[in-house]
Amino acid sequence: MIPRDKLLHFGLGCVWLFAAMVSYWVLVLFGIGPFLAYHTTVFGILYEINQLIRKEGQPDPWDAAATALPGFVAWGVLEALK
Repeated sequence: MIPRDKLLHFGLGCVWLFAAMVSYWVLVLFGIGPFLAYHTTVFGILYEINQLIRKEGQPDPWDAAATALPGFVAWGVLEALK
């Protein structure tokens, strides 16, 4: 039997692979600003899901939003510099 922890790592790897594939298309189709916003958003969401699964810390959607915010700020700055 495969330990639960290893299955969780495998599952997270599959989710991250999907996120990386989407990331490539976000970069190609929309540019660097949306690419950065996408990455910080996905990271924030996955971090909160990790906390929920592992029962570590206090999962909070506002924490995910705070993690995503720098990517959106960077996107805004890049757009302003065009």
